[in-house]
Amino acid sequence: MKYNLVCWSILWVFMLFGQSNNDTLKSNVNRYVIGFVPTIADHVYGIALGPVGSEAICKPNNIKYSHGLNIQLPGQGIFQLLNLKQFSFTNLHESSNDEWVSNTAVHTGLIISVLGTWTTKINGISISGLSSLGRIVNGVTLNLIWNRYEQINGIAISAVNHSARLNGISIGLINKTKKLKGIQIGLWNKNEKRALPIINWNFKN
Repeated sequence: MKYNLVCWSILWVFMLFGQSNNDTLKSNVNRYVIGFVPTIADHVYGIALGPVGSEAICKPNNIKYSHGLNIQLPGQGIFQLLNLKQFSFTNLHESSNDEWVSNTAVHTGLIISVLGTWTTKINGISISGLSSLGRIVNGVTLNLIWNRYEQINGIAISAVNHSARLNGISIGLINKTKKLKGIQIGLWNKNEKRALPIINWNFKN
């Protein structure tokens, strides 16, 4: 599977930046103040720092949580560029497609990346120079190239904003969503009701 290839390609990152191997035998392992990611620790409180997030760990036993500041340099956005078809707008609303995004991590706070994030759920703010992809974002996602989420609750700002469901505001050159409750602002805006330039809207469930 394509996702397995991604897992193998970042295995060396996990080996370099992961925590002690002894931790793999423990449960409820937490990191405080600062923790390097990816990590097998269940929670990182404070600053999570690493080349990619804990989403990169293939099929972890538990969901990984970070609380506070999450910095990923360079980030996982490069994998989206390598497989644009898998992450297309027509595929993102199919939640049964487990390979679309790993169901392994939740970030609460601020997450920053150069190339982009690829995570399950963000509660807070996501900022990157490329893209942000995931299942749910509750807050603000700000990226230069695109946002692609199954559900956005809040504000999405990017050149291209794709979502299966948007509850809030989408600002960009192209805004497309399957179900909208809010406003789209951009050169081209499409939702379940209509497609319009400049501004589009829908406030009904």
